[in-house]
Amino acid sequence: MKLVEKVKRMNLLDKFRNKKVFALYLVGVLVLSMGVSFAYFSANSSVTGNGSVATNITATIETKGITADGNIDFNNVDMYPGHTAIASIRVTGTGNNEPLMYDVIFNGTNTFNTPLNYTVYKSESNIEVSYTCTNKNDYISSGKTYYEECVGNNIESLGSPISSGTLNNGSGTTILKSDEIMLTAPEEEVVYYYIVIEYPNLDANQNDDMGSSINGNITIEEGSEYQKPSINMVASTVAGSNNWYTSASIITNITTQTGNHEAYYCTTTSNSCTPNIQANVSDNVFTTTLSSNTSPQKVCARVVDEYNQTTEGCSEAYNVDTTNPTISITSTSITENSISVTVSGTDAHSGIYQYRFSSNGGSSYTTVSSTNSSYTYTFTGLNSGTSYNIAVQSVDRSGRTSSRVTRSVETDRPSAKDVILADNEVNEGTPNFSYVATNDEGVWTAEDNLGTSYYFRGAVTNNYVRFAGFYWRIIRINGDGSIRLIYDGIAAHANGESSSDRQLSNESVYNSMDNANYYVGYTYQVGAQRPSTQNGGTASTIKGVLDNWYSNNIAEKGLDNKVVSTPGFCNDRNTASGDTWSVNRPFKYAAYDRVEHSTQPTLKCSNSNDLYTTRVGLITADEVRMAGGTYGQKNNSYYLYSGQNYWTMSPYYYNALSSSAFVYSVFSHGGLYNIHSVDTEYGVRPAINLASNVTLTGSGTMSDPYVVS
Repeated sequence: MKLVEKVKRMNLLDKFRNKKVFALYLVGVLVLSMGVSFAYFSANSSVTGNGSVATNITATIETKGITADGNIDFNNVDMYPGHTAIASIRVTGTGNNEPLMYDVIFNGTNTFNTPLNYTVYKSESNIEVSYTCTNKNDYISSGKTYYEECVGNNIESLGSPISSGTLNNGSGTTILKSDEIMLTAPEEEVVYYYIVIEYPNLDANQNDDMGSSINGNITIEEGSEYQKPSINMVASTVAGSNNWYTSASIITNITTQTGNHEAYYCTTTSNSCTPNIQANVSDNVFTTTLSSNTSPQKVCARVVDEYNQTTEGCSEAYNVDTTNPTISITSTSITENSISVTVSGTDAHSGIYQYRFSSNGGSSYTTVSSTNSSYTYTFTGLNSGTSYNIAVQSVDRSGRTSSRVTRSVETDRPSAKDVILADNEVNEGTPNFSYVATNDEGVWTAEDNLGTSYYFRGAVTNNYVRFAGFYWRIIRINGDGSIRLIYDGIAAHANGESSSDRQLSNESVYNSMDNANYYVGYTYQVGAQRPSTQNGGTASTIKGVLDNWYSNNIAEKGLDNKVVSTPGFCNDRNTASGDTWSVNRPFKYAAYDRVEHSTQPTLKCSNSNDLYTTRVGLITADEVRMAGGTYGQKNNSYYLYSGQNYWTMSPYYYNALSSSAFVYSVFSHGGLYNIHSVDTEYGVRPAINLASNVTLTGSGTMSDPYVVS
């Protein structure tokens, strides 16, 4: 602000007339080197006014809004070192509560070589103050020195000085106090300045000051332009992405004229807000951290200085998200060569933007863009039966990344069916069942109750299985993927090898009674062709033997979960073509048609009550015929040959004349036979069905059998 100054200055009076000395004019005496004498100095002008020591002459200084007047009266004739005087100036400010700046200055000429000391005080009230000075002299060696002792009256009421300095020899302007500020008011504001000037009593020769004088006046002149408070808001940000920031702090720099101020702030998602939180300001700076918000956010600040000058301002708006998103794995699904991972991501601020997927624990990621709260990603081309450390992360729109969530997932191993078929070429069509299979005829297909079954035929050498501490041979892969096995001993045996350990060591009857047709049943109901419910009826003797062995040798080893009952074992009690079931006349069972008469064996069980859903059973005559054995013919080459007699599960005949029931067996030469009734002691070779999801290792050979993991 430019202050316009109009100054009325009074002419200086001609001479000092008495020994009173006031604010702006001093003369003094010096000590001569020898003798008794004193020097005096005359001042030839003075300024008077109506300050704290009033006279009848007024000096008025006017600037825009400010009027200053005061008393300055020099009329002393003789001045001695040590003399001190005081005068005051009253400054009046009128205006609309606007702070104005000005300087208190001295204009004049000072011929004293000794610098004159000045001190400035400030008061809001008019205080009566003065100095009383008394002439003194001392003898020093052969000389006599003259000086004054001055005592202030009520000077302590002025408080601490606001400025001090020296008036040096020369002409011109000396600023006694710069950048004074007054807050003008319509009803006027008044302030008083008290200026003390001292001719110092130095311990040195001051004779050079003889004949010196001081002429001048005190004025109020334009000062610097008052600086209203200013606010400079600078953002300290960490950029994210998509016009979002991951953090933002607004640094507010404050500039005021005097440095005394108070600051307030507020945060808003609107255009502005009313700053009502007092800021913790240090070195004219305070910092506001923006919290998470889904809308653009800004800071508004207000600064009020000590003269009630106010400035407000707002920062730019920022999209800030200071919170990481979250993620969880909700489900996984696997195949032999893939893992599908479904994740759920959440972010309450900027929102989900991407997902990251890793199969190596986070060493590397595949990033996919999605704003959905759920996403499924599939890793492909993986190794079967291998554990992968799956790691996932979510990324929000600001670029913030969630914590890593991991899960160990193992791909499926090839199913038992896949492992076995991978080692075999499946034949097309149907083999000729009218002759024995003495060579390795491989794998063939037929339908069973559950789908397509794959069965081994002939002198195969890659259907060995090691399970539960025993060796087994694969009969077939059932339609549901489970694997039907037949017991083959505690050691691996080559085709054609006769060994008693290829069946259970104890000999067993099929049933302890044979004098009724229902004794051909794996379970039976007296007087009935078959039990009225599936798995119902009285257990046969051989079922008890098998169940007891299974419990002791598989279930108690904790391997019951590796064996399933769903495929079942067929005890087909349908009658042969042209026969009907009877309690008092002979008849043949349906297996006769298939394995002796028409040579068309089947893997289907036509009556559900003949299908036993148990975990252990026996091979059927149909399965023997499909594996390469025929009725009454020797075959010591195929895999079912053991050199021992053992039971099947297929009924053959009921002889009413002799009251004898017959079930097919495999004779010691490897062929099917039907010549002994059910109370005959034959060997027992348990059959089980391995679950479809068991893991097999090995190649199925005698030296490298399939092993159930």
